[in-house]
Amino acid sequence: MTRRIRDCRRCGRAVGKPDRDLCARCHWAASHAPVTHPCPRCGVDRVLQPDTGRCVRCSRTCRQCQAPVLFVDRDLCKECLRRQRRDADRADCPRCSKRRILRPATGLCGSCSHPGRPPNPDAACVDCGRVRLTGAGRCRSCWERSRHRITVRAANLAEALDDPPSWLGGFAAYLVGRHHPSRACAMLTRLGKHLTDEHPTHPQALLGAVAADVPLARALEDFLTASKLALPPDREERRAAARRQSRIDAVPAPLRPAVTGFAEHLVAGRDRARRAGTRPRGHTTLEARLTAVRDFAQFLTARRCKTDWATADVGDIEAFLHAHPGRRASYLTGLRQFCRYALRRRLLLIDPTAGVQAPQTMAFRGPTLPVDRQRELFRRWSTDPEVHPHEAFVGLAALLHGATTQDLQHLADDDIDHEQHRIRLGRRPQPTPLDPWTWTALQRCLQHRKNLGSNNAHVLITMQTKATRAAASDSYVKQTLREVGIQPRILRSTRLVDLVGTVDAKLVAAAYGMTNEAVIAYLSDHVDFARLPNP
Repeated sequence: MTRRIRDCRRCGRAVGKPDRDLCARCHWAASHAPVTHPCPRCGVDRVLQPDTGRCVRCSRTCRQCQAPVLFVDRDLCKECLRRQRRDADRADCPRCSKRRILRPATGLCGSCSHPGRPPNPDAACVDCGRVRLTGAGRCRSCWERSRHRITVRAANLAEALDDPPSWLGGFAAYLVGRHHPSRACAMLTRLGKHLTDEHPTHPQALLGAVAADVPLARALEDFLTASKLALPPDREERRAAARRQSRIDAVPAPLRPAVTGFAEHLVAGRDRARRAGTRPRGHTTLEARLTAVRDFAQFLTARRCKTDWATADVGDIEAFLHAHPGRRASYLTGLRQFCRYALRRRLLLIDPTAGVQAPQTMAFRGPTLPVDRQRELFRRWSTDPEVHPHEAFVGLAALLHGATTQDLQHLADDDIDHEQHRIRLGRRPQPTPLDPWTWTALQRCLQHRKNLGSNNAHVLITMQTKATRAAASDSYVKQTLREVGIQPRILRSTRLVDLVGTVDAKLVAAAYGMTNEAVIAYLSDHVDFARLPNP
């Protein structure tokens, strides 16, 4: 019999050993108890199975979705078992071939058992004649491309507005034929949000409000400017101002205030010339002047270690021009203009460009194409039907007729004489007769425009200008010949060099609308004095 020393802390039986607080039975159970760990799935401390690493309950998973299964005698979870029992009652419908529950009376699914009333033969689509109506007496496909939607959407928008603008109906008529009805209706919807969200309704202010919506802004700008309801936004002016500011920011900080004032002086002079009716400097000219001053300022800081305009001298000008021999004349013109401005503002003590010269001749020095290359390009543009119509027309017009990029960019239907096969290019005094190959390329361009469904009067149109009245950009016309790696100006120069060398220069000037000095440049020779030996 066990001598009781204390009671067991678990069951209360007698404990006979002084170093224990459990009876013999509880001590054996505690020493032989299995090791438990937290289950990775349920988080409960349980004995983990060696094959799965989880408890017994979490080790039973569904054979379809791997969800936990509560019952021991199942291999599917509750949702999969319910889905299996539901699918067991389904079968393929003999009429629609869909797997559904069949009705015992008809042997068909519910939809096929009650097909509804047959369509009315008298209610056919007014466009295609099919008996599948959606709205406005048309089937769905005809309704989606119906122009009637645009007019209805504009009328609904006018009724929803308290004070609809008077030009809303005209804008809807402008969208007809230029945009797909779905796209046009989406534009009217977005326009309605701007008109109802307390935005300005004045046409000029509305153009600024919708500037972020590029498709709507482009269409609205083209309509309002053509109707003389608003002025075109100064988009080009803003871009030119950003380009000028980027050049000013590249000037070192100690020299930047003077360049900022010089840029303002150039812009002010341009505005005065515009108001006076003279020829103002273009954006490219202003940017070229700022480029020369920017590069010279960087040269002073990096090479000459000067941070003040007053310390610039003739040696700095000569060293800078010597480092850029190819742009000597352009840089010197910009620096002269800046130095005159700096002298008036007391930024310079002397004019360091006074005695510096940039001798150059007016002879043409641009690249031209050899005869073999010209023949290869002519065969490509006149015989290859896979060539894009714009590439063929631009290439042939520049190679055979000396057309400029701007001439081709602004060529429109009014400039084409279909009876005499002639076109009017730029400022040429007389229309230019076209050869059969160039005329064929022009007809391909017109057919390409017709395939795009555009009402733009220009011959060369893009995906951005096909729904507007604007001409293609200058860069697009230049990029039309990217497949052959040539720019249109090289083809024009090749044609002019050949004509001036074989025909009277005055006749070429009269035919192309050029000045005599411009034509003589193609006739003159050029001698690079830097390559001559020193006397």
